[in-house]
Amino acid sequence: MDFSYVYRQNPWWEDKELIYIDMHIKNFEKSKFKHIPDFMDELKNYKNGVYIIKGPRQIGKTTILKLLIKDLIERKVNPLNIFYATLDLISDENELTQLLLDYFSMKGRNNNKSYIFLDEISSVNNWQKSVKYLYDIGKLENSFVVLTGSSSYDLKKSSERLPGRRGSGKDIVYLPVTFREYINQKYNVDFEYNLEDLFEMNEEELKAANLRVLRFKDDFKTYITTGGFPKVINDFFENNIISEEILNTYMNYLYGDIERFNRSRLILNQLIFKIPDLIGQRFSWNSLSNDIEAISSKNTIEDYFNLLCFNFLFGILFFYDFSKRTIKLKKQKKIYPVDLVITSVIENITNTEIKLSTKIEQVVFTHLLRYSKSLSEGLILYNGPYFWYSQKGNEIDFLIELRNKILPIEIKFQNNISPSDYFSMKKVFQRGILVTKKTVLKKDSIIALPIESFLLFL
Repeated sequence: MDFSYVYRQNPWWEDKELIYIDMHIKNFEKSKFKHIPDFMDELKNYKNGVYIIKGPRQIGKTTILKLLIKDLIERKVNPLNIFYATLDLISDENELTQLLLDYFSMKGRNNNKSYIFLDEISSVNNWQKSVKYLYDIGKLENSFVVLTGSSSYDLKKSSERLPGRRGSGKDIVYLPVTFREYINQKYNVDFEYNLEDLFEMNEEELKAANLRVLRFKDDFKTYITTGGFPKVINDFFENNIISEEILNTYMNYLYGDIERFNRSRLILNQLIFKIPDLIGQRFSWNSLSNDIEAISSKNTIEDYFNLLCFNFLFGILFFYDFSKRTIKLKKQKKIYPVDLVITSVIENITNTEIKLSTKIEQVVFTHLLRYSKSLSEGLILYNGPYFWYSQKGNEIDFLIELRNKILPIEIKFQNNISPSDYFSMKKVFQRGILVTKKTVLKKDSIIALPIESFLLFL
C-alpha cells in the first residue's frame, strides 16, 4: 500500500491541530447527544497491551478511537507516536505487517511508547499473525494497541491465537446506550440505586423511587423510538424522526454483513420476513425450517442466525434448566434484535408494525446483556441472559445471574397485575421482578416496577 494513504489518515503528524477538524471529532462536538461509554476511563490509562473493541457497526467505535487520539494529543504526546489506520483496503496479514513496519521505519529511532489504533481489524484475513509477529520481534513491546471489529467470530478466533501477547489488553464489547446512560447524558443526573438495592427496599421506598423518575416518562417514549445507538439518537434529535437515510444505512449493514461471509441475500430476506413473528417467541430450528418452504434445512437457518449474532445484530437466548443449573441447547430458543433501530429496519423491510409490548421486552433484553458472564461468542448467549419455561407452558422472559443466584425477570406491560402474573416466578424461583406498565408492589421477594423505573436500576 502507498504510505501516502497512511499520511492522509494521520494528519496530526503534520499539524496536531488537525485532529480538531477530523470528521468524527467534528460530528461528535456538534452532536446534541455526546455519549462516552464507561470503558473509556479504563482505556485512558493507556496501559501497554492489545485491546479489542467489539460491537455492531455504526455504534461509534471509530469515534471512540478518534476521541482517544484527541486525548493523547491534548496530553502532549508526540503526534508521531500515534498511528491510526482504517483497514478496509488491507487484504491480508502480510499487507498489514508491511503497513506497520513502514510506520515504525517512519518513526525512526524514537523509542517512546507507540499508540496504535487499527479500525475494522476483522476485515483483514489472519490479522493475528501480523500482531503476533510484530510482538515477537519487539515492535509492539512498548505499545498501547486498540483494534476494533464488528464480527465476534473473526475476533474471538483470531485473538485466541495471541497467547501471552496481549499484555494488559482485554476484549471490550460496545453495547447500545442504556436508558440510564441516556438520562445521565441528557440531564447530567445519575441514580444511586442498582438492581441489588431493589430487594433491600420496602414497597413505600419503591413507590418513592418511582415518583422520582416519573418526569422521565416522555424521555422513555423517545428512547423506545430511537434505541441506544448514538448516531440514531442524534438523528432523531435533529429531525424528530429516524430518517430514511439512517434506516438504509443499517439495512445495508444487515445485508452486507451476511454477504461478507458469502451467504445469500435472498435467504436472509426470507428469514427477515419471519422475524416480526419471532421476536420474543419460543421456536426451534426445526419448526422454523418447516415454516419457510424455500429453506428446508434447519442447519441453514441456524447458520444464518448465528452469523447475525456473531455480528451483534441479534441475540439468541437459551432455555435454562434451573434444577441442573445449565442451559439446554436443544430446547426451544428465543431471538431479539440487539437494538430498536434494527427493529425499525425490520419493520421497514417487511412493512409490519411490531407491537409496543414486544419492543418493551426487547429493550429489557438489550439492557440485560450487561449481566452476561461473557459475550465472547457475540450474542449467542451461552453465558446469559437466559429464559425458562415449564412443561405446562408457563414462561419467564429472562433469567440473569446476580450475586451467583438466578434472578427471574418477567415483562407484564399491562394495566393491572394479579398474583397469577407472578405465580410461576414465586413457586419455582422464590423471588423475581415484574416489569410493568404502571404498577409498583412488593410481595415477599416479588417486586413490580414500571419499565422506566426498572431500567434506571440497571
